[in-house]
Amino acid sequence: MRFGVPAGQKFTLLFLALLGVGLAISYGNSFGIGFYFDDSYGIASNPAIRSLRNIPLFFTDPFTLTTMRENVDIRPVLVTTFAINYAISGNEPWSYHVLNLILHFIAAGLVFVIVRDHLWWPAADRGPNGAARLPAAAAALFFALAPLNSQPLNYMWARSALLCTTLYLAAFLAILHRRWILGAVLHLLALETKAVAVTLPVMIVVQDFLYRDRVRYPTVISYIRDWRRLFLPVGILAVLNVAYLVQRSILLPEWAEAMLHERWVTPWIWFMSQWPALLYYARLFLWPDALSVDHDFPYTTSLLLPRAWLSLLVLLTWSVLALRASRRYPHVTFATLWFFITLAPESSFAALAEVINDHRPYIASSLGLSVLLAWLLDRATTIVAPHARRAAFAGACLFLCMPAAVFTHYRSWQWTDSLRLWDDTVRKSPNNTRGWMNAGLVYMSRGDMISARRYFERARELAPGYAFVHMNLSVLEGYEGHLEKALTNAQQAVRLRPDLALTHFYLGQALQKMGRAEEAGAAYQQAVQMNPGYSEAREARARLRAFDGQSDAAIMSAGLDALYTRRDPRAATVHFHKVLERNPQHYGATFQLATALDRSGKPDEARPLWEKALKMAESFNDRETAGTVRARLAKPDIASEEAIQEGIMKAGLDLLYTNHDPNAAAVQFRKVLERNSNHYGATFQLATALDRSGKPAEARSLWEKMLKMAEAADDKQTTARVRARLAGKD
Repeated sequence: MRFGVPAGQKFTLLFLALLGVGLAISYGNSFGIGFYFDDSYGIASNPAIRSLRNIPLFFTDPFTLTTMRENVDIRPVLVTTFAINYAISGNEPWSYHVLNLILHFIAAGLVFVIVRDHLWWPAADRGPNGAARLPAAAAALFFALAPLNSQPLNYMWARSALLCTTLYLAAFLAILHRRWILGAVLHLLALETKAVAVTLPVMIVVQDFLYRDRVRYPTVISYIRDWRRLFLPVGILAVLNVAYLVQRSILLPEWAEAMLHERWVTPWIWFMSQWPALLYYARLFLWPDALSVDHDFPYTTSLLLPRAWLSLLVLLTWSVLALRASRRYPHVTFATLWFFITLAPESSFAALAEVINDHRPYIASSLGLSVLLAWLLDRATTIVAPHARRAAFAGACLFLCMPAAVFTHYRSWQWTDSLRLWDDTVRKSPNNTRGWMNAGLVYMSRGDMISARRYFERARELAPGYAFVHMNLSVLEGYEGHLEKALTNAQQAVRLRPDLALTHFYLGQALQKMGRAEEAGAAYQQAVQMNPGYSEAREARARLRAFDGQSDAAIMSAGLDALYTRRDPRAATVHFHKVLERNPQHYGATFQLATALDRSGKPDEARPLWEKALKMAESFNDRETAGTVRARLAKPDIASEEAIQEGIMKAGLDLLYTNHDPNAAAVQFRKVLERNSNHYGATFQLATALDRSGKPAEARSLWEKMLKMAEAADDKQTTARVRARLAGKD
């Protein structure tokens, strides 16, 4: 007798293989994606996740979630996963992405099992060997490969949606299998990941009602009369919900909810704004051309606006049609209600920071939009002859999945480069202030100050009242030595957001650069008082106090080290300014500050100091120094070698990232390396330019050199990026 593998098991294995291949195509290039946006506060610079010993603290201290105090929330299970990832790979992102892919694979598998065994109609088609396995596989693949669902995998902070959905689906399935304790534990974990999990008891009732025995319960009244049947499973979940809400009320500060949104956004405005947002999610699921890390989606402020009443009309029509189909197509009704109910905590009356987010509909698409699309495809294939219907359905499913996987791969590729990601954002949303500002931040981090200024000023033009723009302009002005402008922008940021610790920190930075140590210390102290967990502000305050306790000789030593050992003339100017603030006639500080300004590319600012140094040298009868100074004053005010290199770098960066001419950019970066063969930025940018010029083999030796330089500098982010590049094929 021959024993073969059952057909249902073969199909399941085939589905899992297809799922694995699809995810490999979609996300195989995602392991080098770094940390963006809220990731920097919640992961990269969050000291709480540095030790697994802090895990118990995550459940009692909501401020361990992020160093951005204003984003306080209760998500201890989420933070625990970040701590585990940090224990494995530190701030190198590969382990974070591995876990995300595992969770996404499990979530898709759960969708397959739930649809196959519990949701598809007619009921006779359900089960591992039933006809429902094919549409169940389609729904799971649509969910897994949808470009809309890529953000929870690529954007680490959006893991909250991914992890919560996986736990939510697992709890839902456990309850359907009458495993009450397991379902309760999974539900509790989902709650401790994200608050949207509170809707699970409602979905349990919805599923039970739609798929009820209509002979035993022909009417709603007869169904309600037998309420004791669901008392235990739903009651347990409801008790956990209440306990979770009590936990939030105890642990979260009173001001936490108000920090989630703009003050003028009322619950009614938010509710109206979500009507077009819900339809926009459905549109992005089907046609994802407008995916963005930060949408410029408007608020709806009046019911009279067409976007309000037209959207409401479409939503009501959709809902009515779905409810009317509940007897013939209960899975359509269930999927529609799943979409609306699971989105309700974030898309009804509780306002959040942004009207829409790409990661928000992840849970809604799992057993909602994915099931509806599978049903529509199933209905469409009824026009095919019965014997060819399954083949037609499978072919149509693969036809939809292949471009979805390719587009998701492309979207992951966009995420691999921060500049590419933010430029895509401003291209799709040209009035998006944060998009312009964050693109400017990337340009500034890469040394392209010209482009950074252009992007920051565009952001300020769009939103002059946005404090973060002024903070970043303050940093840029300080970097370029425009200290008064840096201070003006920092002060404006404080005026706009006096309640934000960050604004006081950046004010302290600007004041410190001007040598106003006492005022800088007060600003740092204010930042720490507002956010005791703000490690950068605490460290800056400590450094400043140590700095203030130093003698002039110690400060001069630090300045000389910065100027001649670390070759950082801008940092050196801060030290020499400090000495001159204490003693305006300090001979050495005057000479060295003039030198540092020359090397910073500011010879016009240095000239008055050279003239002052000449008078001092003559009065001291210091002939050697006087001769050196006279020789300098006899020269025109031309930039130093460092300034020349910086100018060439700016030209190269503009050619590479603005004009998109990598060949011309490579010429500029080579010029810098001819002057300084170990120039950090030029090495990185030349390798990038060669890659973009289609010369990866030539770039490889530079990437290998860059890896050694990044490791020596303990630059973990650059090290991770270079390793990811070297791991790829030329």
